[in-house]
Amino acid sequence: MKDLLQALDDILKLDFKQDTESGSYILKEPENPVDYPITIIKKKGKALSYKFDTKKVNIFPLFKKEVAFLTQICDYIIFYPFEQKMFVFLCELKTNNITGSSKQLQSSEILANYIVKMATKHLNLKSFDVEYRALVFSTSNTIRFATNVKKDAYLKYPSGLKHKHLRAGEDCQLDHHCY
Repeated sequence: MKDLLQALDDILKLDFKQDTESGSYILKEPENPVDYPITIIKKKGKALSYKFDTKKVNIFPLFKKEVAFLTQICDYIIFYPFEQKMFVFLCELKTNNITGSSKQLQSSEILANYIVKMATKHLNLKSFDVEYRALVFSTSNTIRFATNVKKDAYLKYPSGLKHKHLRAGEDCQLDHHCY
């Protein structure tokens, strides 16, 4: 798994890479930096986190931006090897309104899958077991939140992508979501 992490680090531009702070990733909402709580992503092993800000850089030059949700992706993509699998966490930060997050996350899964396949192909690596998980962090009080406890059940989008809603501002331990 560490080979795949290194391959991802080798092929993706540093402009998108997020550094850790004290071994954790800090997720911040760029749209509402004052009102939105900071979420800390904790991990035990090595991981890579990327923020593909499509408002600053057009990472989809082939597609029309006018087509709904075609070029919208999640806020952060975290690649995290755990045991014998590579977990790819698609993290979306939302306020009270989570409308459209499922389409964003499913588009993000396609992008992340493409990135993993390009790293595997381009660097002549063997195939890896990859699991995609969507984590929606929200400030809403009306959503039934999953807990940050290991083995809390995932829900599934029609595409099969597993997802959870977590409360924004609470620490998130990635290991608890690797199943």
